Amino acid sequence: MGIRHLVQTLTVASIAAAVAAVAAPAQALASGPRAKVQQQVDQVVNSRPDARQTGPGTVTFSSGAVLTIPAAGATAGVCTAGWYCFYQYTDYGGRKLSFHDCGANGLWQYLTDYGFGNATSSWQNFSKNTVLVYDQATTPPTTLWTELPGAESTQVGAADNKADAFETFCG
Repeated sequence: MGIRHLVQTLTVASIAAAVAAVAAPAQALASGPRAKVQQQVDQVVNSRPDARQTGPGTVTFSSGAVLTIPAAGATAGVCTAGWYCFYQYTDYGGRKLSFHDCGANGLWQYLTDYGFGNATSSWQNFSKNTVLVYDQATTPPTTLWTELPGAESTQVGAADNKADAFETFCG
């Protein structure tokens, strides 16, 4: 029971400490910000057969629209050149829903199709397209705002969380 037992005991204790050190960050990751983002991504992908995860916190729909889900306290980033984007919160915060398509006579799309109905508080239009945004809960539908090419708005004022559809004209 002498030195040999002491070495075995120390070895077992060292292995247990090493496993605990590795497991702690893994457990934190499983319940941390990245895990919460992944849960949201999984929820979107599981509820939409035309959606697939294309990166960490990124879902792409068959239409070409892209949903970006940032971790809490992080930002989804600015709208990419050639795209127009809707943001969940003012000052381009929260989730970002990005589009780049248009129609010569107007292309109608519904924010509700992407889980973004009545959830827009700011926007950026870095495309050549003009975007008309509507509230279809009114009769007739109300035009809430117009997004001209190169324009952006950190807040939509009284139209906050009322947008549920938009029409895009090629520029």
